Amino acid sequence: MLYLIKLELKKNKLGWFIKGIILANLITLGLLCMIPTVEKIEGKQTFKSFTDYFMISGAMVRGIIIVFAAVLISKVIIDEFKNRTHLVMFSYPVNRKKILSAKLILIFSLTLFTMVISNLFVITGFIGMNQIFHLTSAMRLTVTDYFAGILNLLIFNLATAGAALVPLYFGMRKFSTQATIISSLLIVMVTTSSIGSVFSLASIIYIPLALALIALGIVVLAVRNIERIDLD
Repeated sequence: MLYLIKLELKKNKLGWFIKGIILANLITLGLLCMIPTVEKIEGKQTFKSFTDYFMISGAMVRGIIIVFAAVLISKVIIDEFKNRTHLVMFSYPVNRKKILSAKLILIFSLTLFTMVISNLFVITGFIGMNQIFHLTSAMRLTVTDYFAGILNLLIFNLATAGAALVPLYFGMRKFSTQATIISSLLIVMVTTSSIGSVFSLASIIYIPLALALIALGIVVLAVRNIERIDLD
């Protein structure tokens, strides 16, 4: 399986993915640094504590990575069926289920890894910028608070990385890239939306966990049914 995953990495050029994630992280950090600066002028305050910052920054990062994961699903899986290059893929003397499983493991691993790295970058970057430019004085962060926040984000990231596979179902129905991307946007809305100024869906772990369980069922069905796809 590890060999198949390495082959998928070699076959799929992921330079666009890495560059896109780096650019998205820089933009996200820039926006998060602008919020307290603008609100200081207006006399408002969004980040009253680092708990608020962890929640908002985590939601932004997860939303962006979910969309990137959908694009990854489209390029690694959907496009092969859409362009019929799966005929070559399935001609290999390797079980179809193993091939598809390798692709899905690769997508899940990249999604989880980039989500964790992105969160660490955005959080650490903001702390550093706050120390230099004094963006806000409202937040006090201890080492215990930092690691507690990171642990919480890791749990959300793990669940969200699973939930990010839900668009596979919509993409595989008619091998549609558009359906894959649109469904990922719907997932972002479900997992990161806010209701009013206090309640936010981004703080509820059960939503991405439920979606992750749904995604697990979708993955199992996709792998099980891959043998039924006609090669003609």
